[in-house]
Formats: sequence, structure tokens, C-alpha cells
Amino acid sequence: MKKYPIGFWNYTSTGDLKKKDVLDWKDLGMSFAMSPEYNPAHSKKQDMLDILDACEENGLKSIICDSRARWYGAADNPDEYKKRFAEAYEDFGRHPATIGFHIGDEPSREIDFQSCIIANKIQLEVAPNLTPFINFLPYWRGIEQSILHFDTFSEWASHMADNGKFKMLCYDCYTQMNPEEDGTDRFFLNLKYYSDAAKAAKLPLWTTLLSVGHYRYREPDEDDLRWQLSAAAACGCKGILWFFIYMRAPMSNYRVSAIDEFGERTRTFEPLSRVNRHFLHRFGDFFRDAELIGAWMTGKTYGGYGEFTGSEIPGITGVESSHGNPGIVSHFKLDGRNYVCVVNNTPFKSGAFKITYSKDIKKVNRLGWNGFQDTKYYHGDAFYSENDGIITSGDWYAPGQMNVYRFE
Repeated sequence: MKKYPIGFWNYTSTGDLKKKDVLDWKDLGMSFAMSPEYNPAHSKKQDMLDILDACEENGLKSIICDSRARWYGAADNPDEYKKRFAEAYEDFGRHPATIGFHIGDEPSREIDFQSCIIANKIQLEVAPNLTPFINFLPYWRGIEQSILHFDTFSEWASHMADNGKFKMLCYDCYTQMNPEEDGTDRFFLNLKYYSDAAKAAKLPLWTTLLSVGHYRYREPDEDDLRWQLSAAAACGCKGILWFFIYMRAPMSNYRVSAIDEFGERTRTFEPLSRVNRHFLHRFGDFFRDAELIGAWMTGKTYGGYGEFTGSEIPGITGVESSHGNPGIVSHFKLDGRNYVCVVNNTPFKSGAFKITYSKDIKKVNRLGWNGFQDTKYYHGDAFYSENDGIITSGDWYAPGQMNVYRFE
């Protein structure tokens, strides 16, 4: 994809949405979308093609949700799976808006994993130019033995990559929206384990974040949405999906999705749009292309991430919050140059962060709204000092806000 991938889980049926509804996706700041669910037994092909045409017209891509592409039966009868997927590909796979087909969600049995591997390989055989999509369960301690049957999580990911020829690794985790910090550690445990596993398997990592309140999860506000996206990007994610956008028929205690059961925009729509569009405009190209070297935390650590002590990133001797806020400190490289990403790692409070650089660093540029700017001249009401040739620069951070700095 030309843009950093930000999309959403759809769940509507083909025919429920019309071409005009794709404008909502564009207004939400999405760069791709899961398509409506298509079943050839009762869906109309033209309805799906209309949605794909609208995606193409509005600069969006789509992952096709077609029942013929699901993993079911792939291990038992691969020839039959290949036949039905080839039909799906002929119907929708050649459309310029299509980036891949959805294989399935959260496999948990051995036969499911076998079917996913076979389905993925068959899809690549039929359509090598596309990227098959599958979403895995969140990580929990012991999943290696209880479900995956591998000694380590990274071994499992490498097995899937090597045997299934996977092009990406994606999972979901929503515990970060539990009350207060009840699920924060598990959120970062997932980011840590999946990031390490993706690196071992040499796969890009995607994740699914939460945009609708349900169960114990609160209704995400703008600070929550910003924090989730910032944390995921800072920890190395190369693609994001939001769960979910369309309420459809109300169920359980699901509430205030971006578009409600009446097809109307809710109070979630505007902040989700702003968070997505701000990220893509300011940071999207950087995080699409940059390589994560390492990620640490300061103030308070979660999920097994190490504490940043000032020795982990050459050129940086310290990162601290002026107000005791926890932070994420990530080292990225792009085109041979060094970057540090700092996130105010809380959705609950604002604060300032300062970075101190080693004496050999002579210039620090912040990635702003219109590109990089020298913090010496563009620090506004924040902080900049040079003492004995040592630069210390600082910025104010909203809850969950991030900044990216190039230092040299």
C-alpha cells in the first residue's frame, strides 16, 4: 500500500452498504477497509463491485471478505478450496482496489492452523500479487502449550511464516480499554511478544485496536484512540485495524460505534477520524518505511518491555517526564539515519518530556505537521537548551501523544 494501512473490521453483509457509504470510510481517515461479507449463495456480485469501485474512486484499498476464501475445509480438501478461491479471485481479485482476501479470524484448533497454512499457500499460488489476511488470537502466557504447541511464541510465528508463506502477522487485543490500568500490562505484553515474533519471522506486524465499548471495555474517547495508535506504531506495528465501525443490530452491551444501529454518525466518529487523519498526515509515511531497532519504557514499564536507562540508543543519554508520566522510547532507522519516537504512555494525563542527547549530536529535528523542523528554532512554549555542547529538548504531550525526532 502507498499509505500506512489504517482500516477497520466491517461485518456488514454485501448489499447493506452502497457506494456513498464508502465516503464515511474516507471521512474516518481510513486508508483501507475490510469489505462487506460476501456469500455467492445470496449476495449480488455487482453490489461488491460497486463498493470496490467506490474504494478505487476515493483512494482506498480493500481486503475482500468472501466466504469462498475462508480457511474452512482447506486442510481436508485442498483441491476444492483452490477451486472455490479461484472463483472468488476471478470475481474480485483483479480489481485495482483489492489487496487481498480474508482467510479467517482467531484460529484456535490444530486443524484450523493447518487449514490456514494450506489456504494461505493456495491463495498465493492463485494470486501471488495479493496479500492474504488472517487475524490471530491475542497472546496470553501459556498459549504456546495450550493452543500453539510450540516451545516459544517466536518459533510458532516462524513456523507459520516458513510453512504457510505468510506475508504478515496480525492479532487483536482490547484489554487496554479495561477500567483504569487493569489491562494495560496485557496490551503491552501482546505488543512485545508479537513484535518479537514478527521480527523473528521477518514479517510486518499489524494489530487490531478498539474503537467500540463493550464487556468491561470503556467507550474509547479521543485520548484513548490516540494512545492506542501511538503505542502500536511506536512498538513497531506496520498496519492497524479498528474494531469496529458499524453497530448493525445492537447486541450485548456494545455501544457508541462510529456508526450506530440507525446508520448515523456518533460522537466516536469525529475523534476517530481526527486521530487517523492526523497520524497519516504527520507520521504515516515515516512509520510505513522506518525500521524499529528497539523499544523501551520510562517512568513505568509494562508487558516485559525494558526500562530505558540512557545507554540503549547511541546519541541519547536520557528521556524523562517532567510530570512523572510513563513513556515509550523507541529507536528507528530510515535511510541510514537515526530517529527516536517518544510517546506519553497514558490516555489519562498530559505532561512534558525532555530528551538529553550526547555531546556528538549537533542537531535535532522534530517531525511536525509540515515536515521536519529544527527544535532549536521551533520549540514554541516547550523547552530547548545547549549546555557545554549538550542539547536537551522538550515538548508538551497530550494523553497518548507521540513525537518523532531525527538526531545527528
